[in-house]
Amino acid sequence: MKKSITLIDAKVQALKIQEHKDHQHTEAVLGQNSHTLNLYRRIDGSFMLKIILALFISAASIVASKIMDWDLSDSDYVVIIILSLVVTIILPSTLRAMYVRKKVRKLTAELPWMIDLLAVSIQCGMTPEQAFKFLATKMSGINPDFVPFLQRLVRRTEMSGLSNALYHFSREIPATETRLFCAMLDQSLQYGSSLYEQLMDLSREIREIQLLTTEENIGKLSAKMSVPLILFFMFPVVIIVAAPGIMRVFTNG
Repeated sequence: MKKSITLIDAKVQALKIQEHKDHQHTEAVLGQNSHTLNLYRRIDGSFMLKIILALFISAASIVASKIMDWDLSDSDYVVIIILSLVVTIILPSTLRAMYVRKKVRKLTAELPWMIDLLAVSIQCGMTPEQAFKFLATKMSGINPDFVPFLQRLVRRTEMSGLSNALYHFSREIPATETRLFCAMLDQSLQYGSSLYEQLMDLSREIREIQLLTTEENIGKLSAKMSVPLILFFMFPVVIIVAAPGIMRVFTNG
């Protein structure tokens, strides 16, 4: 059992490390325009700030206990301080990872809109490089989170070419949809196929994937809802139905 727990913990840590590596590039780009993410990173990277925050939480908890007139012993105060330390150590990194994951999901969900705009721009006569530069200036009204990623893509395109820029773009937004988009666009540029038709087909396929994912989550929801239904509805009903008969048995006995 101990070996199994150790093995599971090692796998969890490995997954966390891999996730951190995948989101490292995303976090670096999002940090340019996000004060919230920069605050999480600053607290998570400073041991002194964590200590100060833990002391502040402990003091606030103790003051609240005095105001509410709770009868706490010295051991209770020690527990409050320890819990405050644990929270300040774990919470910043957790909030930081949750923020990045939320932004990645939002960017992935709105990627088909960007692909549609890219396809329309190319259909109007722009080259892919010109289309990305145009989107970098116009996406702020649709989704401002896309702007720093597109700006970096444009700068890399000017320095090292579009293929290299697409590779880094797929790493900065780590999602299956982004990798499909970059691979398809790079392949189309190499073999000279119609970009407009390929982009519109890809946009349609990504929307279908997102719809299937939503339907799968909805299907899982019914199974998850059965647990509280059994606990809070079925058992009380059984007790209500069986209680009169059981009471009569004991009364007659």
